[in-house]
Amino acid sequence: MSLSTLVTSVHVVHPSECPDIGPICQVRDEPPQLHDQHFTVAELRATLEHGLTDALGVEVQLPLRLSSTTVRFTALDGTPLVLDYENIHHRNETLFGLGDPWLLGRYAWRLGGVGLTARLGVTVPLGGTVENPFALGEQGLAHQHVQFGTGTVQPLLGLDASRTWGAWGGRVWGQAQLSLVENRFGYQSGNRFAAGVSAEGPVVGALRFFVGADVVNEQPERWDGLVQQDGNLGRTDVLAGAGLAYPLGRVRLGLNLRVPVYQHIIGHHGQLTYPGILQLTAGSTFGGEGSAGSSSRN
Repeated sequence: MSLSTLVTSVHVVHPSECPDIGPICQVRDEPPQLHDQHFTVAELRATLEHGLTDALGVEVQLPLRLSSTTVRFTALDGTPLVLDYENIHHRNETLFGLGDPWLLGRYAWRLGGVGLTARLGVTVPLGGTVENPFALGEQGLAHQHVQFGTGTVQPLLGLDASRTWGAWGGRVWGQAQLSLVENRFGYQSGNRFAAGVSAEGPVVGALRFFVGADVVNEQPERWDGLVQQDGNLGRTDVLAGAGLAYPLGRVRLGLNLRVPVYQHIIGHHGQLTYPGILQLTAGSTFGGEGSAGSSSRN
């Protein structure tokens, strides 16, 4: 069993003008404005593993997610605005809930001195979803863009390879989450692909360091078959990371930080940035030699 906590901060700024601002535009000519949002996003993911044999195993991942949002409204020149009406798009709020769990089977084997692990599984659509926010916005109704699930079963594919040289180790991995159909609200998330490479070695005593780099690609989302220009149009992020790990008995504690060194955000008219991702991990193996492999989740 292992626990992993991810925390990051996201900044989004985008302009809005009538009639998109909302019903107030039917009352008066509301001047254009900027919506300056800050998100604090966190996830606690529990991973339960069980080895059926030395090669075969099963894995369940349970994510709990939190999204806290603050928004500041300004004129286009940055002058703060105090709205005398409720904005239908954004609000200060904190949301908490279950994401889509992962169910995986894995097969581990060795090729020379390299340990290989393949994973195949699906997501379980238990995370919260929302109605089409773009359709609600066009009707002048309050809506929500943040959702913790996809509302559909999605295939998961993963492969990683690792090797050790004495006290040193290296690993490469790849992962795909495929979105094949839309959910009951007409939402279809984009396919997600990730790959990475990492290395670790001793520092002093049992303390170890690790460094790595990841590439994450997300394809455009769709609502009722359409790619909305104000939605997620797809992005690619390259992250570099470093961290430390220390064993306490049968538990290995880890702390690492990953920062984006390259971001390509397709067609976004505002800012969508984050300074880095902080991850805390605590892992323990209960399956003995039958617990094969390790999680390749990004």
